Order: sequence, then C-alpha cells, then structure tokens
Amino acid sequence: MKKYQIEIPESAKEILDLENMEYSMQLEHNSILVRPSNVIDLIPQIHFWWYGALALISACAFLIYALTNHLHLVPLSGYNSIAAASIILSALCGTFLFAVTFIVQKIKEKGPAKTFTWRSLPPLIVACAMIIVFIMLALYWLFGELFKGLQLDIYTSTVLVFIAVAMVDYLMINLAMTISPGIITNLMTIMIVGGVGFSMLTNSTKDWWKHNFSFLGTAKNSTHLSFNITLVFSGLLLMILVDYLFVNLNRKYKGWKINVLRGLLSALGVCMACIGLFPNNPQFHILHDRISMWLVYLLLILIITVRWLLPEVTKEFLKVSYIIGVVMSIDYIVFKAFTYLSLTAFELIAFILAFGWVLLVLQYIENLVKNNVRIFPVTIKVMPEDSVKRTKTI
Repeated sequence: MKKYQIEIPESAKEILDLENMEYSMQLEHNSILVRPSNVIDLIPQIHFWWYGALALISACAFLIYALTNHLHLVPLSGYNSIAAASIILSALCGTFLFAVTFIVQKIKEKGPAKTFTWRSLPPLIVACAMIIVFIMLALYWLFGELFKGLQLDIYTSTVLVFIAVAMVDYLMINLAMTISPGIITNLMTIMIVGGVGFSMLTNSTKDWWKHNFSFLGTAKNSTHLSFNITLVFSGLLLMILVDYLFVNLNRKYKGWKINVLRGLLSALGVCMACIGLFPNNPQFHILHDRISMWLVYLLLILIITVRWLLPEVTKEFLKVSYIIGVVMSIDYIVFKAFTYLSLTAFELIAFILAFGWVLLVLQYIENLVKNNVRIFPVTIKVMPEDSVKRTKTI
C-alpha cells in the first residue's frame, strides 16, 4: 500500500504547534481536515492551584479579620459582611489573575491574547474589575432580599468567601485564556447596561428622570462616579475592539474606505469616553453638549455612509440601519418640534437605538474577520518506502 506525505509550508508551521500536539486527519467528501487528535487540547487547562491558592489566602485573611474584630456571627449583607468581603476580595484577586494570565499568554505567544496589543490591557483590567463588582453586587443584593437578616458563623462565612473568590478567579483566568472580539463586545454591553442600571437604581435623587439622562453623571447624583467611569471605559473597550477587528480585517480588505470606517468608529469611542470625562456639571456643560452632538453626528454619518464603507454589506443590514436612522430622526422631531417626549425619554430612546446599531456593526465586522480564513497551499506526494518508518506521524 502506498504512503502519502502532506508538506506543510513554513508560514503554516509557525502557527501550528507540531512538536507538542498530536493531529489526526478527517475526510469530508473530497476535503481533508487536519485537527488536534484530542479535542480537550483545545480547551484551556486551568489547574486548581492557579485560582485556589489566592482564594485560600483571601479566605484566611477574611478569617483573621473576623477573629480580630470579634465577629462571631457574620451578616450576609451590609457592613463587615460576607457580601462586602466577597466583592472586595473577588475584584482584587480576579483582576490580578486576569492581568497575570493575559501577560503570560502574551509573552509566550499562546492563545488569543497574543493577537491583542499591550495597550488593550489596562482598559480590560478595569472593565473586568467593574463587571465583577456589578455582578457580585446584584447577586448579593438578591441573596440579601431572599435571606433578610441572615447571619452565619465565621467558619461557614469563610468557606462561602473562599467559594466566591475561587469561582471568580477561575472565570477570570478562563476569560484571559479565551478572550475574543465577541467576549469584549459582551464585556462592553455588560459594563454599559450594568453601570447605567446601577446608577439609576442607587442614585440619591429618585426623580432624576425629570431632568435628563446626563443627570446621572453630574455631581448632584451620589453615584455619578460609577456612571462616568462606565462611559469612559466602555469607550476605551470600543476603541480596543475596533483596533483588533480592523488589524485583522486589513489582511483581506484594504483601501481608504476601511480606514475611514475605522476612524469613524474610533471617534465614536473617543466621544463616549469624553462624555464620561466631562460630565454635565456647570464647568463642563458646553463641552459636554458639544461632545454629545458630535456623537450624534458621527452616528448619522456612519448610518448614511455604511453602504459604501463596510465591505460586503448586505441589503438586510442596510435595511435595518436605515430603519434605525429613521426612528432616531422621528424621535428627534417628536421631541424637538412637538415636545411630546421629555428630554430624558428622547435621550434614552436615542441611546438604546445608537448602542444597538453599533453592536450590529461590530458583530458584522467580527463575522467578516471570522470568515477571513487563511488558506495555505500544500503538496501531497507519494513517500519513498525507505522513509516511511522515519517519518513523524501528525
């Protein structure tokens, strides 16, 4: 029986891990698919001590704190509670492990982290910390409502803190090892929805909606910092995502149109971040309004020009884009000309429509990047009989 050999070009060898991983061949009609023999090799291998060690140290620190402060019974929520310890320790340990794992992956050029730039790390760290806090606050608020007045002994409380920190640490390590454009989009969505929702629920002025949406970022709102930080780092995440997507997109699509689209989307992220940097306080009122209008103008320009700037744009996508643009225009006319809508209602509707459209564009570009498959020429030839035994099987 004849033996055949597949010659892999050097450009493909640089990407594949031929030395440390075994491969198998799969036939589909007239196609040959070569992939790792063990599918588990594609799943991140996270050892217990990576996340368990820091969780154990955190739990011991909590136990020592509880003993020194004579907390024989620890409340589930509130000051000096299981919730407070879990949130603080999870945020610190989780973000630390995310940063360390990302840096190690980047230096070793392993996993998806190697395709991201170093400048993307600081915003990602802050985004992870904020998302941990938002999610943990929501969970413990729910537990506090379900088990009002619950108090536990210090040892049971320590175990619960250990479990909470260990779970977050594991998720953060896994996130750093599997990070992708889709995950960053989800992070940005959770940040915006969580940050804005948190500011709405916890602000000191319950009738904030009678003013305007930007009121949540002013000094009159007790939670203005969380609202403004949310906008700043959501804008930075948007810029990171645009930077990553277009670096990969430029491998297939080149020209000034792609660069213009990249510039407009990056400017959108800059405006979003600047709205948080310059809240609607008296000293920044004019600048805040100008930046907000620039954001609207950029969005309208994008919706109008996306037909020519976005590669391989479909009629369905254009139809959705134009419908969103028309609804936003009607929203403005109804507010400005007929004063039917309040300023807050107008801003909320415009914000939801604009954010939804940006997510659609990012998802469309992400699909273009995913479909941009790199094809390598290979040669299949008959192997000499004397070299069959000496050839490494992949």
